[in-house]
Amino acid sequence: MDPRLNQALIGLDIGTTGVKAIAFSPGGHELAKAIEATPTRHHANGHADYDPELLWTVCASVLSSVAAQLGELKVEPIALGCTSMAESGVLLDSNLQPTYPIIPWFNYRTDPQIDWWREHVGSDATAAVCGVVPHPMFGMPKLMWIRDNEPDAYAAGRHWLNVGDYAEFRLCGSLTTDYSLASRTLVLDLVERRWSAELLEAIDIRHELLAELVPAGTHVGVLHDEAAAATGLPTGVPIIRGGQDHVCAALALGVSGPGVILDSIGTAEAFFLARREPDMTGRLWPDELNQGVHVVPGLTYVMTGTGDGAGRIDAHRAELGIDFEDYLAAAEKPGPEQNMIESLAVDGQALFEKMVWAADPDRSSHIKHIATGGGTRIQWLMDRKQWIGGRTIEVPAVAEATCLGAALLAGAGVGMYRSIAAASAEAATTSG
Repeated sequence: MDPRLNQALIGLDIGTTGVKAIAFSPGGHELAKAIEATPTRHHANGHADYDPELLWTVCASVLSSVAAQLGELKVEPIALGCTSMAESGVLLDSNLQPTYPIIPWFNYRTDPQIDWWREHVGSDATAAVCGVVPHPMFGMPKLMWIRDNEPDAYAAGRHWLNVGDYAEFRLCGSLTTDYSLASRTLVLDLVERRWSAELLEAIDIRHELLAELVPAGTHVGVLHDEAAAATGLPTGVPIIRGGQDHVCAALALGVSGPGVILDSIGTAEAFFLARREPDMTGRLWPDELNQGVHVVPGLTYVMTGTGDGAGRIDAHRAELGIDFEDYLAAAEKPGPEQNMIESLAVDGQALFEKMVWAADPDRSSHIKHIATGGGTRIQWLMDRKQWIGGRTIEVPAVAEATCLGAALLAGAGVGMYRSIAAASAEAATTSG
């Protein structure tokens, strides 16, 4: 009997609206799952944040639920990988305690910092280094905001970790980040694959705050006793370096060639295109087609999106005071619900066409459009996107691509798969 039939790979996904833990068989089949709401705090001044300790408590809770389910199945967890939203981080002091709450990517209190950045550093000068156009959602403007508004918290800081990095730190003590999450900070040198001393000096942020850069799929530690007690998982489970949520989803869906554009429709909507080398000519910058490092070795990506995505529908139905199913029923006939979904389809397809241009404007008819995420369950939205774009949208059967991507990285990190690049295809052909 193949011993892998009694083994599981766990993916932990810390998202904008939910925290998920899912255990998969080596063949990519769901074995156990738990989800809880991301504990977002909204304040009277318009700010939003996450309490790092409370966020970790939720992570531990979903992992504990998965551990219990695996115990009932008599399945052994053999590795765990984390993925998360990008552009949000936590500053730790010398005692490895948070000095300030986590500012979410969608909280644009950082507008003044990015205005200063554009004026004194420059958008083109920044993109020429990191392949990313300055925007208030990115990571470093948040650290600048803490420096400018909470100087004691900044002064006490010793380590800046992205959200996924922080989860891995709580699991095994690792103080590292991967290149895909680092790509969303505004200070990663995309060509040299290192932190940009030039940009850090220009924005007056201490270089030593930034975590060690390691590739996704790296074995960064093992589950320590404290985390084992909190999660119910056995001490010693290997913790494997994960990556950004959209990039991990791309891994799970096999998006590693230039002819495929991934449309990830969640609270936000992101479009993702894999490529071999970054395009540093400047042609992508006016449309804010940002670039970064893929979790698959040797690949980069182009990505753009809209911050409200299907979250636009959630906000609208909250205003109307109706639940999701009633909203979708109302959208079947002309009215404000249908108009809202139409606007989401139109805006999304406009961004998709920009990505087609980035991929290869001369071969636009050969570009495949695949979609994932909760928004794919809104049939009117998918129908309208296909009609507007004039091409079929393929929705793979993978329901939880982000967690699966993290789990595949974990499997590659412990030798379950031949390589990260081959993990998705090998999982699909593995029994169990």
